[in-house]
Amino acid sequence: MTERILKMPRLGETMDEGKVVGWLIQPGDVFKRGDPIVEIETDKTIAEYPALGDGTLHDIIALVGVTVEVGQPLARIDIGIGPDWTADEPAAPARTTGLVETDLDMPRLGETMEEGRVAKWLKAPGDSFARGEAIIEIETDKTIAEFPALMDGTLVSILRGDGEMVTVGEPIGRISIAASDAREAKPAEIEASVAAVPVPAQANIRQRATGGPVRATPVARRLCRINGVDLQSLAGTGRRARVEKADVLAALSGSPQTSGKSPDGVLFADLPRGRMAYLDTGKSGPRTALLLHGFAGDRTTWAAIASGLKRAGHRVLIPDLPSHGLTEIAASTAVDLSADLAAFLQRVALAGSIDIVAHSLGCVAAVDFAVTAPDRVGSLTLLAPAGLGPEIDGDFVHGMARATVAAEVSHLLRRLSVNPVPLSDGALAVLAGDLAKGRLATLAAAIAGPSGQKVDSLAKLEKLAASVETRVIFGLEDRIIPWRHVTSVSPRVAIHLLSRSGHMPQWDQPKDVLDILLSERA
Repeated sequence: MTERILKMPRLGETMDEGKVVGWLIQPGDVFKRGDPIVEIETDKTIAEYPALGDGTLHDIIALVGVTVEVGQPLARIDIGIGPDWTADEPAAPARTTGLVETDLDMPRLGETMEEGRVAKWLKAPGDSFARGEAIIEIETDKTIAEFPALMDGTLVSILRGDGEMVTVGEPIGRISIAASDAREAKPAEIEASVAAVPVPAQANIRQRATGGPVRATPVARRLCRINGVDLQSLAGTGRRARVEKADVLAALSGSPQTSGKSPDGVLFADLPRGRMAYLDTGKSGPRTALLLHGFAGDRTTWAAIASGLKRAGHRVLIPDLPSHGLTEIAASTAVDLSADLAAFLQRVALAGSIDIVAHSLGCVAAVDFAVTAPDRVGSLTLLAPAGLGPEIDGDFVHGMARATVAAEVSHLLRRLSVNPVPLSDGALAVLAGDLAKGRLATLAAAIAGPSGQKVDSLAKLEKLAASVETRVIFGLEDRIIPWRHVTSVSPRVAIHLLSRSGHMPQWDQPKDVLDILLSERA
């Protein structure tokens, strides 16, 4: 056995440090190349970092919650199973014989990540790479991270170009690697009875499986393990009959609560006023969280918070509110935002109490729903809530409603957080295209006028605070809604002011927000 030091990786070009959010293995545990071993929090997301080789975790140096500079030690690992991990010494050169060509799939960089956007290829076809070398930048919900090669090889071809959105597990490129690495890296895709074909280093020979194990995405395999589903019994609907998350969910439910599923994990519920899109993650248990996004947002704005709540044992429901995201229902007033929530909860077969976490305009929907069904609400947490005072950045609201090009959206998004979200040109173009449909124009006019906010939730919140545990979280650097609005709320409401946050505390300080959400009830 050889001891090596696992160091804090650089998950993005501007990343200088990261926080250890959780260790996914414990000292003494054996891991294989590609296994997620540690969760690291960067500026805007929580990502799982994979092992670059086989080995055993010897001991942990950086404990959970500790911030570590890039390149500094995280843990000691023992190497002795399979190829050496080259954490602190150069990788051996790629072999020139015994090579095969195989897919490079979209990796999972976080527990809740279902898809990612190709931000930038760092290698061109024909370029070689060493194990641990960054080969591609991938944009997740809130950040752009570099993904390292898990073995030595050569990039043969690019299947998905810059700006394309790809489901986790789907091929994004073709790589030429050693036959032994191919068998270890993709055991489910290489038939054990077929020997790898030796080829020259620059040859272009495709490896084809003629049977053998079922092709499935990592999340599909995880769902099967958790729920006891026989993966072999499922018919995959993905590319080349790959089993997707939606295939497992269909097998689990019979789906009385949902009327459709998309390949990227978004569910759809048919309600009296139309179709509502949503995410449903985590296991059913004693606690269920309902997350409601703000104006011009959608389900993806909650990625880090949803991941933390799921790890804590919550079931998490995240709908796209009317006129937002993939939901087909229209909203012309703030009242319309909450009009479908009761029907939605009934459709997803949720009968018990829920913990509602809402942001900005979503807080108006949360309060409106809670006053009609206070017995359904276990707790109410409002982040940068609208409806508590007159001031609001109307230029932002109407600007988002009228935006048609990426540059407009980019300027407006800078107002939301202390550390602006680094979206790629492709992501900005997609968001601008959605906003250009004009679905938010009527709603914008209904919530923000020349004198400020046209919504008022103060009296309703006063009533709720008497019977429902209620919190308000504001960032002291909020540029959209002034944090001083909290001075008007009932003394029964717990107030949390975050000094390093803007209008999106769940982006600027996700760990602090999670700590508040998971704190014991008074």
